[in-house]
Amino acid sequence: MLCLQLSITWETNQQYAHGFLVPFLCFYLLIKSHANQVYEKGNPSFLQGKTWWLFGIPLLLTLPFIWLVRGANSDWRLLNFVLFGIIFFLTLIPYYDQCGWRKTRNFLFPLLFFIVCIPWPLSTDLKLTQWFQEKISSIIVDILLLLEHESSLQGTIIDVGVFGQIGIDQACSGINGLQASLVVTLFFGAYYQFRWLNRILIIISGAMIAIGFNLLRAFSLAFIKVKGKGNLLDQHLFSIGDWQFPSLHDMAGWIETGLIFITIFLLARSARGGVFMGMLGNQKSNLANLKSSPPITFSFLLILSVISSFLYSEYHFHSREKSLIISPNLKLNTSDKSIVSEEKIISNQIAAQLHYESAQSIQWQERLRTRLDPLSQTSEINPNLEYWQAFKANWESGGACTAVLSTHSPDSCLPLTGLTQINPPQGKDPQVIKVNVSGKDISFEVYEFSQNRRKLFVFRCFWPHLLPPGQTNQFPQGGYSFNGRIEAAIKGRRNVGGTMLALALANVDSPETAISKLRQLADRRLSLE
Repeated sequence: MLCLQLSITWETNQQYAHGFLVPFLCFYLLIKSHANQVYEKGNPSFLQGKTWWLFGIPLLLTLPFIWLVRGANSDWRLLNFVLFGIIFFLTLIPYYDQCGWRKTRNFLFPLLFFIVCIPWPLSTDLKLTQWFQEKISSIIVDILLLLEHESSLQGTIIDVGVFGQIGIDQACSGINGLQASLVVTLFFGAYYQFRWLNRILIIISGAMIAIGFNLLRAFSLAFIKVKGKGNLLDQHLFSIGDWQFPSLHDMAGWIETGLIFITIFLLARSARGGVFMGMLGNQKSNLANLKSSPPITFSFLLILSVISSFLYSEYHFHSREKSLIISPNLKLNTSDKSIVSEEKIISNQIAAQLHYESAQSIQWQERLRTRLDPLSQTSEINPNLEYWQAFKANWESGGACTAVLSTHSPDSCLPLTGLTQINPPQGKDPQVIKVNVSGKDISFEVYEFSQNRRKLFVFRCFWPHLLPPGQTNQFPQGGYSFNGRIEAAIKGRRNVGGTMLALALANVDSPETAISKLRQLADRRLSLE
């Protein structure tokens, strides 16, 4: 159940891609845990033999409710830790009943090591990533200025003049390397049987190594950009048939990860010292550590609890979704010849955090407002005049919850690019307007930003695949509040999939003009099919 819950994050978020390997590392640490140690039987404690019904039964009874909450909140990271806690104690209870605390405590680290593949709380993850992005960007700008290269900072975007802009995304922020260093240092600390103080020191050293190599990587890519070779960063260097060699940006990430691993490995090995070192690899595996014989009643109730969790959750949501009506697909048309359009690259950070099935980012401008590229003699978007940009993402039923979108809003993302938020004021809900599309009213949120006396208006909506009869769409609000999540589970509001559409209009003078142009765009380019 726990691996099923976490597998979506492991598959879609590069930061936690190591999750598929961690269960095997836990298994290895478990069978190597004091494999050659012999325990003398002592007097059992008062709780031995009673733990399974004093603590095990209450935990079993919580599983169906936890899985029900998970059905409406599959992206809730707090739920991951709750589910892990239940499974952790359910695993330890049979060991304690049979062997007591003296032997059971040796299994704590192998089981707790699994935590390294559980995603951090989303707010903490985002704040830490953004903090690293800001610091890395600032340091790189300072270094470029010391080297007498033109550069300036706009949020986390580095402007290098005629050579364009450099975005410090999630990968370049260092958060991936920091996560990898934590996994490696914790494992090597156990593998080489370090004392706890030495384990703490190697964890700190590993974090410093990861941050240092990431800064070197980010600066190297920025330096290539300021030397006018930015086209090499995202282009495949060469291809053989259908196989393409990775881009310089991706290859630098692999090199960084390899250097982090090798450096930490050499540090751990040299810290241990000696030719015949005491390490887990030299010990025999003890499969008896896996032997656990809980009472037959407990085993039966555990199997019953797991099966009922799946069946009841599916019945609960399905019975409440039968009354929902399938809504038509929301379409955006940008294919006519009256405009010039340009497809934009979606960053890995956005893809990993939103967990969508498909997405598109496109920028367009009326042909009359475009400018002529003197080299290619083709029309290109003029950033000084009015133009549109759209980001559209689709989720299938049962995918990432709509609550994800309540934290990935324009007011949390766009200020990182150097924009100043005008409306809504910080802490206030955005204005919601209704726009008619193919005879139906669709609710859009309205945001206003500015930069260098220019304004940017963002309109955002979420159009679900299923809607209650007679109701229009509502954008997820407060999706990350505890009460909102529990209420969604009780009322059977499971994620039914849908489309998120964000439309940004640049270089318009007032909100009234922007809203008017949105309604015109809805008539010409939006449809429900």
